[in-house]
Amino acid sequence: MKRSLLTALGLALVLAFSAGALAKEEKKAETKTISGKSGCSECDGITKAGHNILLTDKDGNRWVLIGDSDSYKEAHKVRMDGKKMTATLAGDPVTKKGEDGKDYKEVKVSDVKVEA
Repeated sequence: MKRSLLTALGLALVLAFSAGALAKEEKKAETKTISGKSGCSECDGITKAGHNILLTDKDGNRWVLIGDSDSYKEAHKVRMDGKKMTATLAGDPVTKKGEDGKDYKEVKVSDVKVEA
C-alpha cells in the first residue's frame, strides 16, 4: 500500500514538473511582434521624451519603441525614412496620451528589423 502511494506521488511530481516546462516553452513560442511604417516620436509630435522610433501599424495604432539593442540603434538611424519595421516586444505596452491628445502605446523592445 505504501509503495503504491509513493509511486503515485512520484508520478504526480513528474507530471507537475513536465507541465511547468511545457508552459515555459509555450510562452517562448508566443513572442509578440509589431510591424509598421517608421517615424520619429518627437519629430512627429507624439512625445517630447526623445527621438524614439515610432511605428504606425496597419490599423493606424501608434507605437513608440524604447530599446538599446544593436538592432534598435541601427533601425534608429533610418527611422525617418518611412521604412517598414518589425519589432519584438520585451515588455507589456503602456497606453499613453500624445502631445496631440491621441493615444499611443509605449513599449520596450528587444529587437527591431528593418525591411528592405
